[in-house]
Amino acid sequence: MLEEGSKISKIMRDSKEVPIHRNNIVVGDIIKIETGMNIPVDGIILEGNGVLADESSMTGESDHLFKETLEKCV
Repeated sequence: MLEEGSKISKIMRDSKEVPIHRNNIVVGDIIKIETGMNIPVDGIILEGNGVLADESSMTGESDHLFKETLEKCV
């Protein structure tokens, strides 16, 4: 688990897991999401279980939203 407010994300680049600052995430990066992460992105869930997102900073709603993989949503 990451520390609250951590700005380091683990992404996959060249088939390797690489820690980078969240401001250096680019289009096409695959991010390994962990409990407590705060990432400023819009994306597609490739694989996950019980993913909840707090979108209150964007929408103003305080409820956490359940997220599904693209495969389940199509």
